[in-house]
Amino acid sequence: MNVINIFKNNFQRILAKKAVIIVALVVIPILIGIAVFFSGRIMMKQHIAIVSTHEYKVPQSDIVEVDVLNKKPSTSNLLLGKYDAIAEEKGNGDYEITSIKSKADKQAVENFLKHKKASHDSKEGQTNTGTGTKILGFILMIVLMQGVALITLYPEDRTMKTLKRVLISPVSEKQYILAQEIFTFICLYVPTYLAVVVTKICFEVEIGFSLGMIGILIAILSALSTALALFFASALDRDISLVASGIYTITSILAGCFYSFTDNNKILDSICSILPQKAYMTMIKGVENGKGILEFKGQLIYLLGWIVVFWLLGSVITNRKMKKGIY
Repeated sequence: MNVINIFKNNFQRILAKKAVIIVALVVIPILIGIAVFFSGRIMMKQHIAIVSTHEYKVPQSDIVEVDVLNKKPSTSNLLLGKYDAIAEEKGNGDYEITSIKSKADKQAVENFLKHKKASHDSKEGQTNTGTGTKILGFILMIVLMQGVALITLYPEDRTMKTLKRVLISPVSEKQYILAQEIFTFICLYVPTYLAVVVTKICFEVEIGFSLGMIGILIAILSALSTALALFFASALDRDISLVASGIYTITSILAGCFYSFTDNNKILDSICSILPQKAYMTMIKGVENGKGILEFKGQLIYLLGWIVVFWLLGSVITNRKMKKGIY
């Protein structure tokens, strides 16, 4: 009953925070809806930069866009998504290709430069990343960041010394943490799921997953975001959103939420494989390609491990700080 009372109290308090409500219930769902709508309708072109010191005849293609440059652009253009590959002309028809994508993508660029044309079939088969995977990759980072924003009542209670007064009442520390977790999870899950469902149904967008599977995948993501948000809110006393957002942005890029980083660097691949986003992306990509979610038991267990471990870490950190009188 105490958990329900805390949940109701949180709901009433969050309604008073107009900025949080507008972002959580209006801005984020609109962004997700736009991502779903356009990802289901737009075929993305490959964008290649060709570095050449003489006049270069650009091959005509409806799926590859080419920029001819005199100077090699910065590698950061690959990370930012401006270019999919940078090809430096070395003479005799040879090119040195720089790309952060997979070997299949790199080979496709080489074939395009060699034969002066691109195949639709080869383009679609390069990374086998479907529309649904791209949509959830985008949603993943948004939901992770939103988790930190929605758990704001917890650090607010600490700052205002409300937490100490709450715990003096019949409410235990475990009940308080559980209530915060449930509240954050629901506020993440419901708007995100509804945004995807409404866009899919109203605009007849094919997203590669059934509504039931979308519900399961978003639930896993919301649970992960909630556990990580509790950890950051417990471990940090200030700049929580700033630190968490920076970490989420970098790790989501490395995990391949927007671009594939496979087959390029074994050390980097090993580091990326540790990230929970990588396990999530591997799982949803396989599910979209026709496999059952239970075929990815390794990824499911790994994600569950992250959820449990970071939930426990957040709880332990809070408990220790309470005993030290910090809160």
